[in-house]
Amino acid sequence: MKCLDNKPTVVVYSGDHETGACAVIRILGPMLANNWNVIWSAKQSAPDIPFEFDVARQADVIIIQRQYPSELTEKILRAIISLGIPIVFDLDDMLLDIPSNHPCFHGLKKHKPYIKWILKEADIITVSTNPLKKSLSKYTGRPIHVNPNFIDFNLFHTPPKLCNNQFNFLVSGTSTHQRDWALIEEPIVQILKIYEEKVNFVFFGDTPKRFIDHPAVNFIDYQSNYKQYATQLKELDVHAALIPLEDTKFNQGKSNIKWLEYSAAGIPGAFSDITPYNSCIRHEQNGLLVKNNPDSWFDAMNQLILDSEKTAHLIKNAQSEVRERYSIESSLAECTSVVNSLLGQKHQRNIVSELPVFQYRLEKNITKFLDRHINWRFK
Repeated sequence: MKCLDNKPTVVVYSGDHETGACAVIRILGPMLANNWNVIWSAKQSAPDIPFEFDVARQADVIIIQRQYPSELTEKILRAIISLGIPIVFDLDDMLLDIPSNHPCFHGLKKHKPYIKWILKEADIITVSTNPLKKSLSKYTGRPIHVNPNFIDFNLFHTPPKLCNNQFNFLVSGTSTHQRDWALIEEPIVQILKIYEEKVNFVFFGDTPKRFIDHPAVNFIDYQSNYKQYATQLKELDVHAALIPLEDTKFNQGKSNIKWLEYSAAGIPGAFSDITPYNSCIRHEQNGLLVKNNPDSWFDAMNQLILDSEKTAHLIKNAQSEVRERYSIESSLAECTSVVNSLLGQKHQRNIVSELPVFQYRLEKNITKFLDRHINWRFK
């Protein structure tokens, strides 16, 4: 092993910055807590050479994360594979089945053949949920392990905020959640009419267009630095969160990370009654599960506002459960057991793993040929 200071070393190749949520939740948090050296391959000082190859030689295990495989990284991926160091491919979204209405659809579509390549080449694939494992299993014969998300409980922990005369709801997410937010727009309008100046909504990241100038709706910019996001979340004067999620195949592969974060931060929540949440939330025990219709969402909001005793009961249970079952501190061994199993191993090559890339390149060249020599005649 190439252990530095008697610690095993993982070198990470990711399209995400090392301060981002995926980096911290999936890799840095658990690996550092388990006393690993973590080297992020991004070269901050030279944007024209965004990733370093030589650092890969220091690795006991190499992790390739999310949408890193692409045409732009193909050369460095080949070099990484040639080292013979065991490779983990980590995914926490079903990037091979992005909905066509997703803002990143066209960009991620170009990554698909390269993701399929690494799915067939990596020694182990780690994913955040069982539905994601099931969806990916048809693309690879390599072992897929569910490595659930755990959080740094102390990073988020704060007591629940006391509600006096004003009740504030939190809704967070980027512009990718516009269709999810459509589920709660009409109930929000109803609540604001009934409670007038007694209820506010805080949108953290983006806001539905119809609420942009509403006096009872506040907006906070998206925070890309995960630790700063945790600090800001703890400081928000909010009393409950709303987490609507459209019931799609893509969303069914997501994790329960918002329940984990909000619970640790002392924020009770109402969550769509679909797979990411109904697998861990017990209705009216550690959260509210809500059917995706306007009446159910209105009732959930109303209950959180009016039944302060029940709301306090929800967050007390949720916060305790996240600390005991879903924190890095309580799950140290489980966090890195899969990566540990590769220590001392050699990468096992798959000679047919590049077929998806070959097929993509062939189709691309045929399209170019047709456009240049044939298709233009019919325009």
